[in-house]
Amino acid sequence: MDSYICGNQRESSMFKIVWDKPHNGVILTMSSAGEALGIAPRPVFYEELDLLELNRLGWTYPHSEAPLLWACDRRYFYCGVLVMEVKGGNLFDKPEVMLTPEGEKLDLVPIDLEKLRDANSDAMFLIEHEAMEFINNIYRRYKGITQASKINPDIDFQALAARLEKRTGQKQVVVKESCDSFDIMPESEANAQGKSAVLASKIDQFVVSFSGGKDSQVLLDLVARVIPSTDFSVIYSDTGYELPTSIELYKETKQFYTNLYPKLAFYIAKNEQPIMYYWDKLGSPSRIHRWCCSVMKSAPLAKKLKEITGGKKQPHVLLFDGVRTEESVSRSGRSRIGKNVKHNNMINVSPILDWNATEVYLYLLFYALPFNASYRKGLSRVGCILCPYSSGWSEDLCGKLYPKTIQPFISWIENNLHSNNVEGVQNYIKTGRWKMRAGGRDLKIQSSINIVSINPTFKAILHTPQESLLTWLKILGPYTYSQNNNITEGKLNYNKNIYSFRIQYFKDDSLSFEFSDTGGDVILISRLKKILFKTTYCVHCEVCEVECPTGALTVTPIVIVDTNKCVHCFKCLDFNEKGCIAAASVSASYGDTPTTNNSNNMKSTKSGINRYNDGMGLRENWLRKYFDNSKTFFESEDHGLNMTYQIPPFTNWLREAKVIKTDNKDISEIGMKLQSIYATNSKLVWEIIFINLCYNSEICNWFHSSIEFGTLYSRAELDVILQDAYPNLKGRTLSNPLNSLINTFKDSSLSNDPQLVVLTKKNGKLAIMRNPHNDISLAAVAYSLYLYAEKMDRYAISVSEFYAEAQKEGIYRQFGIDRPSFERILRTLQEERHHVLNVQLNLGLDNINLREDISSTDIIKMML
Repeated sequence: MDSYICGNQRESSMFKIVWDKPHNGVILTMSSAGEALGIAPRPVFYEELDLLELNRLGWTYPHSEAPLLWACDRRYFYCGVLVMEVKGGNLFDKPEVMLTPEGEKLDLVPIDLEKLRDANSDAMFLIEHEAMEFINNIYRRYKGITQASKINPDIDFQALAARLEKRTGQKQVVVKESCDSFDIMPESEANAQGKSAVLASKIDQFVVSFSGGKDSQVLLDLVARVIPSTDFSVIYSDTGYELPTSIELYKETKQFYTNLYPKLAFYIAKNEQPIMYYWDKLGSPSRIHRWCCSVMKSAPLAKKLKEITGGKKQPHVLLFDGVRTEESVSRSGRSRIGKNVKHNNMINVSPILDWNATEVYLYLLFYALPFNASYRKGLSRVGCILCPYSSGWSEDLCGKLYPKTIQPFISWIENNLHSNNVEGVQNYIKTGRWKMRAGGRDLKIQSSINIVSINPTFKAILHTPQESLLTWLKILGPYTYSQNNNITEGKLNYNKNIYSFRIQYFKDDSLSFEFSDTGGDVILISRLKKILFKTTYCVHCEVCEVECPTGALTVTPIVIVDTNKCVHCFKCLDFNEKGCIAAASVSASYGDTPTTNNSNNMKSTKSGINRYNDGMGLRENWLRKYFDNSKTFFESEDHGLNMTYQIPPFTNWLREAKVIKTDNKDISEIGMKLQSIYATNSKLVWEIIFINLCYNSEICNWFHSSIEFGTLYSRAELDVILQDAYPNLKGRTLSNPLNSLINTFKDSSLSNDPQLVVLTKKNGKLAIMRNPHNDISLAAVAYSLYLYAEKMDRYAISVSEFYAEAQKEGIYRQFGIDRPSFERILRTLQEERHHVLNVQLNLGLDNINLREDISSTDIIKMML
């Protein structure tokens, strides 16, 4: 029998994994001998085999406590040989079990745990003691820091470092000296001296986050072996999605460790409202709106921490978690220690970050620790009973094992689909389309917002707001006001400027809001929107409350802002794009778009988005043919393009790219300059073209303003997001332009040089990821800045406004350039011979001053 190798070995592993064929085990080894397994095997128990009905397929096996074989994903191995593969399975369909020839009529013998231990004891000793040493070092460092900070309790060394960094323009860190004092020095100097930066100068609480999963079980045991039980506590987050076995395990684990450490404190963090309350208010969670983690886990955890420490402010917490990079792509970039990963004032420490699943299971088995019974039944992860990211296989198992627990969620989805006249409900759920919800159009939400204009006067209409606008305005700045019947007029101090505002209340439970002369300030406009979103949609979920570092904000049972404590840090606004979990989840995506005074309204109902005939993209070879013969291109058929089906969409692409004039087919001034450099610098040509398309092509405008960098989107997910952006357009009116855009990426340099997108596969189907592009040509950056200034009608702009959460255009949205790279290019442009701009990037300033005597077209003429 031949052994089977699954996948590619993780390069970051301390050990590679090979089969121990004679003993039906695995071996962790550093030796180059043997064929390494790329997917870490998990042990398989008899309960899982019973669910798959292997006892009816000719297998015999004992109901033993020890595992019987191993699985890499859904491929099962006995003595290192592939014996079975399982495919499919969902809430409504059973999975397909396929036995290999070697898997026919197997008689399984339990894995010998003593032999497994003998083969791996040395490796596991190194792995677990490295983690324990790391935990001990972190604990001693921050325990010592907390004691040292008591000497100077009124000094915030982190704040001092931040101020010094602004003043010097150099990264500063806080380090602890041997004499129990702190010093602030440049990061480069600290590195040269071998000193470790401390991320906080005070820790109020050491906490272990316990989820009921195997990783947090191992983490808790490691921490308990190192840190005195009186110096940390354990918090279990009951999200309302818990598997019955997870709750049982928490109780068992609490008993297990309090027997060993009687003074070890255990707590449960839980939202005050049941989970189905938020489904009714926020809609079902989706891959786009993952409100459940914030509302049901992170916020209750932060609130429980405040309760434990007895303070009114958010405490400074060091939280040990069981995060592992192997679990997901999003966690692969995590550091072992990080500050403000999920919440302010919190340091997250991940001691087993680089462990693989096999190592975790070996630790549990070797120390005979209690672990979640759902693992024995086949679940590879024991998070929530139903999740937008769960697999069909997980849903199949949860549906079989815990039907009463999962049924309320399935019933809610079914009822919602029926009420919206969706056909094929079972297939809709089975194929996971509910997981792609992008907006709130399918929800019966009475509240809504219509932003009428943003500049010069910001004006909006709020229908059935859920909270007081005057209360939320306190976040923005102090104000005075007077009331006359149904009209409130006031003046608000924001950023040392005085603005007038007016609120008019109507009998139909709506109001109008006007805020004078925003001056096109992108950040101010963004915060005004967030204030209105919170006023309109607040459901008192408490997520923004736990972001407040001073305890100024409480949101239950009603919103209260203590102006004596509020320092206008805006953390309660800036934690997400709309400043409100509810607004992000339920508001119709076109509700926050101005209907007047806003050119380039991408959410309009017109069908000008569909301009490219059956998905015709802007092809590289077409552009080359045009530049080779621009004078007679449209008059002859030598180019080989179909005059009826290909020339019209190509013409539209050229106009939107500003290569030809808008009123005829003659080449434009910009087109001539691009033509002159195409043979020698096609990268710059495509950068300029893409910038123009972002402004002039509606589908490209949608793409660059709506699709995030570094996230892999399937075609189906793009369809859902596009449909939500254009709710009044259907079918091919939207699929055609999206096809055209995708084909543009496929057939042009935009997926090569510059590589603005990555085209790949997701579940065997086309998927797209926006790729950040830092190496932008100087001329392209200058051109983008001048186009932006012309649209905003101001030539004094700032670096930070391009990185504001609400920003939907400009250099960052176009290319994803990181701020340090952008600032380096700005400094170079300042010294460039044409002197197209000057910048102030020191002492906390980020000003960009453009010349008012030249235009964006002049930039092309001067710099190309």
